[in-house]
Order: sequence, then C-alpha cells, then structure tokens
Amino acid sequence: MLIAALLTLLASVGVAIGVLLGRSRILSAHLGAAGSGLLCGIALFWLLPETAQISGWTAALGLTAGFGAALALLDHYLIDEGWAKHENIVKPLLIATAIHSFLDGWSVRAAAINTLTAVAVPIGLALHKVPEGLALGWIVRRALGSTEKALMAGVAVEFITLGGAFLEPRADQTGIEKFGFWWIAAVLAVIGGSFLFLAFHTVIPERRKVGVIAIFLTTLTLVGGAAALKQ
Repeated sequence: MLIAALLTLLASVGVAIGVLLGRSRILSAHLGAAGSGLLCGIALFWLLPETAQISGWTAALGLTAGFGAALALLDHYLIDEGWAKHENIVKPLLIATAIHSFLDGWSVRAAAINTLTAVAVPIGLALHKVPEGLALGWIVRRALGSTEKALMAGVAVEFITLGGAFLEPRADQTGIEKFGFWWIAAVLAVIGGSFLFLAFHTVIPERRKVGVIAIFLTTLTLVGGAAALKQ
C-alpha cells in the first residue's frame, strides 16, 4: 500500500502542476518514453513468460493481447470519439483515468513476483503517473475553467489507485480458491496487457521524435537484457 500511496501522491502533484502551470510537452514525452520502455519490457520479458509457465504460450499470448486490445478499444470510444464529435471530454477522460489508476494500484501489488518487477514496476508506473497527472490537470483545468474543480476532480480519480492496491490481495485469495492457478495466469495477463497498452499509447503519438523513441528502445533493451541475464 505504501508504494501505491506514493504513486498516488506523485500523480496528484502532477495534477496540481498541470492545473496551475500547464503541461510540459518535452518533459512529459521523455518521462513517458522511459516509463513505456520499462513497462513494455516487463510485460514482454517477465510477465508473459510467467503467464506461459502456468497456461501455455497460446493462452498467455491470447489473454495478454486480448486485454491490451480491450483497453485500446475502451480508450478509443471513451476519449477519441469524444474529441471527434466535439463533446465534453472531461467525463470520458476522468473515467478512463480512473480505470487506469485502479489497474496501476492493482498491478503494483500483483506484479511483485520477483525482485526486478517489484522494483521496476513502481518505477515504470511512477514515470507514467507524473506526465499523466500533468496532462490530466492541464486538460481538465481548460475544460472546466475552474482551478478548484479541476484539482478536486483530478486528484479524486488518481486516488482510485489506492482502491486497486487495497482490493488486489483480497480478490487474489478468492480467485485462487475458485479458479486455482488459472486465476494467477489471468491476473498476470491483465497486468501485461495493461502495460503494453500504456507503453504503446504513450509512444505511438510521439513516434516521429527520435529522442523519445531512442529512450523507449534503450529502456526496453535494458529490461530485456536483465531478463536474459536472469535466465
């Protein structure tokens, strides 16, 4: 819970800065790229093999890719369609951020399957939480036109991170009792899919920036190298 609380604090600080000062595009892009490389590497080189040991590679790939695709579709219909139709973006944005925050809190406890992921997952999520908070605060402040309302709304959805961290061990106990090791495989696949979604959702819009892609690939390679050394 301590790490989840720290992540929530980081995101809340990011929201406050975004509300008051606006978003730093350079800082956000480079922090996001580093976090994306970490999370993508963890998903591909650590969580996916762990899932495959339990369920086999076919099921592991299908579950992980399926959940990542589901998040991408959810994000598209909550956010992108809202922009395209010029609708109020605030509610869809807050809902999507709340879902991401819940998964962040869940992931930071469930993904602690070994020393590397126990350290790397919080770092990767933290590098996402700061620019996420900056962007959220900046957008919501412009949409609502009120500093107080934007700050309250942004911080509220980031605090859902704590809810995910609180529920994870309780849900795990019940899930394992009912579904056995398949529950663990499904949870790992959900985390892996969400990490892949976060990684590509952050990097793809910045794909023309050489520095951003270089940071992403370097971080991804380092995680892959660490996984190879462990083997």
